[in-house]
Amino acid sequence: MTRQAARGTLGWVEGAALDGLVTRLLAMSPFDYRVAADDSERALAYRLRGRTVLDRGWARPEDLPDGQEHDEYDSSAVQVIGWDGDRPMCTGRLVFPPVLPTERACGIVVEPRGRVVDVGRMCVARSHQSRQHAAFLGLMCHLYLQTRAHGYAVACGMMSAPACALVRYLGLELEILGPERRYWNEARYPVRFELLTDLATMSAP
Repeated sequence: MTRQAARGTLGWVEGAALDGLVTRLLAMSPFDYRVAADDSERALAYRLRGRTVLDRGWARPEDLPDGQEHDEYDSSAVQVIGWDGDRPMCTGRLVFPPVLPTERACGIVVEPRGRVVDVGRMCVARSHQSRQHAAFLGLMCHLYLQTRAHGYAVACGMMSAPACALVRYLGLELEILGPERRYWNEARYPVRFELLTDLATMSAP
């Protein structure tokens, strides 16, 4: 077996194992996670973000007249919402190439260029802060599965120290791409991580 073939096989095995772990964690979660199906559900995600921004004092009510927080990346992003019964309680998004928020914010290019998805705007409603770890971990798991489903093997994002710890908890190796900086009103690091799947080596020379 060539080195490239061995590396591809190892990546497939590791990715399959991680898929299984993520699936089991979601099965044990008391919450339900799914992609926003239409504009009304996407608006729920923006309102969750808006409440987070206001609760933390990142903006004033007059700055968000409709109670929603959104930006130019949202129209083409995948919005994931976590539900407690029929109540939305957390959200996060995936932004796809060619323009990624992390790259633009830090003036960098995350390799492999054009084959990286940006994970961000993750937040948990105040009503579920006491169970934030469980809610946030489930959100990260579903975002991981959506990244895989869209055919990406590498992700990046602007992540706080607690978010970085949860990514490592899932067994993913983080690469810090630059110094900590203020982004979305908190100190965050630009990071890159691979999902350890056969997708990572399918187009390797």
